[in-house]
Amino acid sequence: MDGSKLGWAIAGTGAIARRFAADMRHAKRGRVVAVASATPERAARLAAAIDPAAASGDLDAVLRDPRVGAVYVAGRNEDHLPQTLRCLAAGKPVLIEKPLATTAADAERIRHAADDTRLLAMEAMWMRFTPGMRRLKSLVDEGSVGTVRAVDASLAFRNDAPQASPLLDLGVYPLSLAVQLLGSPERIAAAGNVMDAGVALSYRNAIASIRCGFGSTGPNVLAITGDRGTLATDAPFLSPSLLSLRPAPPHGTERLEEDEGMPPLGRLPWLASAKSILRPLRARRIQTLFLGTGLQYQADHFAECLAAGHADSPVMPLAESIEVIRIVEAAEAAMANSALFEKRQRLEA
Repeated sequence: MDGSKLGWAIAGTGAIARRFAADMRHAKRGRVVAVASATPERAARLAAAIDPAAASGDLDAVLRDPRVGAVYVAGRNEDHLPQTLRCLAAGKPVLIEKPLATTAADAERIRHAADDTRLLAMEAMWMRFTPGMRRLKSLVDEGSVGTVRAVDASLAFRNDAPQASPLLDLGVYPLSLAVQLLGSPERIAAAGNVMDAGVALSYRNAIASIRCGFGSTGPNVLAITGDRGTLATDAPFLSPSLLSLRPAPPHGTERLEEDEGMPPLGRLPWLASAKSILRPLRARRIQTLFLGTGLQYQADHFAECLAAGHADSPVMPLAESIEVIRIVEAAEAAMANSALFEKRQRLEA
């Protein structure tokens, strides 16, 4: 094993833990040195598949391993808080699988523990670190679309037996992006059920519209619209391989003044549809490449933060992770109130 790389322990052996282990083969600044699980046999099997020299055991045993410089908490959502607190108490910086916690109160406990121990803790919002999304963020920061007016995102995968609510499982991704680009919303509206949800975040001069769920697989794309153009991704937007930047038409060219009367018929009545067909060709296409499925980029950023002495990530700060959970709680409360109101209406009818 390369001693110059950060030694990672994975707490968990589920699908996301195995995917992280596979992607770490592409990491530049880290390597997996141990696997922790409450089931020793499962930990041993995953550790052996990663590296014959990788250790395995329960979490306490792995935390005592001097080779472990950081821990990736990849277990069930309800285990994120207790396992993160144990890691921090043992002096280990920790990367926590999304969502950071199941409630905003628990997320605040993680932030306080990180502050008290002066250790780095970061939500594993891997989307923010993939090459395509980092390129998208830089284009927005450079003013490529002008002032952002709208964020539209869809993230839905068919799942007949989900383990969490659609917002807590999938919605946190587009909500995290909205918070990153626009900050905290002024108003939150939501509608949905146990399988699907839609959320609208209102800002002073912008709106974010988000749909997520398990009832069917959606388009899973993202569009950011500003006063100078629209920046869109291919699917899935979590790690897009292609971005398209389409400039907005000159101001006023698509509007008919009220006092202008009927528009002229023209000699080429099919011209408008032809222009519509050709319009996508005006878009600037930006290709982005990534290795594996993209989970290693967040781990490399985490290692860079440690090397720089950061106690909080400048790309995925804990404050934004907590804000996302607050939005989820507000949206789910709104949906619950709406469902209760509809039930009362049916009973009174």
